[in-house]
Amino acid sequence: MRSRVGGDHTGVPYLWPTSLRLPRRPPKLVYLDLGHWISLAKASGGHAGGRDYAEALTACTDAARAGRAVFPISDTIYIEVGKIASHRQRRDLREVVERLSGFKVVTARHVISAHEIEALLNHLVAPNPQPIVEMDYLGWGVARALGLVGGFSVQSAAGEDVTAAVRASHPLGPQGVDALLGHAELLLNRQVLEGPTPEEEPTLREFGWHLARIREIGAKRAEQEIEQAARFDEEPQWRRGRIRDVVAAREILIEVNELLARGVAERGLALEQLFPKPQDARRAFDSMPSFDVAVSLKTELHRDSNHRWTSNDIHDIDALGSTLAYCDIVVTDKAIASAARRARLPERLGTTLLSSLHDLLACI
Repeated sequence: MRSRVGGDHTGVPYLWPTSLRLPRRPPKLVYLDLGHWISLAKASGGHAGGRDYAEALTACTDAARAGRAVFPISDTIYIEVGKIASHRQRRDLREVVERLSGFKVVTARHVISAHEIEALLNHLVAPNPQPIVEMDYLGWGVARALGLVGGFSVQSAAGEDVTAAVRASHPLGPQGVDALLGHAELLLNRQVLEGPTPEEEPTLREFGWHLARIREIGAKRAEQEIEQAARFDEEPQWRRGRIRDVVAAREILIEVNELLARGVAERGLALEQLFPKPQDARRAFDSMPSFDVAVSLKTELHRDSNHRWTSNDIHDIDALGSTLAYCDIVVTDKAIASAARRARLPERLGTTLLSSLHDLLACI
């Protein structure tokens, strides 16, 4: 197939960030999108609609227990579950997520982007005199999913960290204190995913919690893509030509510009010095795995003038941006999987991309 200049990936090899530590294989990293978690939750809860997924639930449970597979979740899962109005459905989801994932998480896309940009600049310019802190791609708990450190500590009335002193002097001993803090963090993760009960919601609303506010974030980001689609409608020649260049430029501006500018400044350069030719910029940004995923998916969706952007598109792209490049198997919905295949992402990344839990059975 002939490549369209500015319309397709340039074919440049990926620059994998060594500062982002990947877990040893096996076990395989298997990422499931929310729709498939819902199917497993129905099977787990004995719902009539879950009968078709009982075999998949058993297979996933066996694979997790045997250490053949890990089923991490992402910040996108926390966000999407938070949009579900039914507490019972959120509770059922929390139970099956906890059983299979144990609250293991992949780190946030913006953190992955920071490591990929550092790898790119190290390659193009020189190592950063202020090297990025190495971190694990796979972590535990909602804080790590959001790109934060996580963990509880004991604070004094003056705000000082007295955890060490409490561990040394507490009657339960250091291990007992650690167990208490660990249990508290587990309860927090359960509560974040499960959300408030109907009885708790009125009190939380008084403090500003509301489902509509959770939905607003994705809706605003979808609006940006709707506006871009309208611009493509006004100038349809872009869809037939350099559409990827437009999408990539917007992705740089919206998602990674601050990280890129900081990394360049720390090396004593200006952005315009990096890419003397447009093709240099194309090849450079195509070498960042998660950036390629996001740009390729948005490009494919924008090629279709009939596509109607929703917040679900944004969630899907965010999730695949942080998983498709770094997990072994990703199970997502048919539409976004089709877009990824049209962009030839699975073959470039070496990732198994599925859209059915039934197909997963042969892989784990």
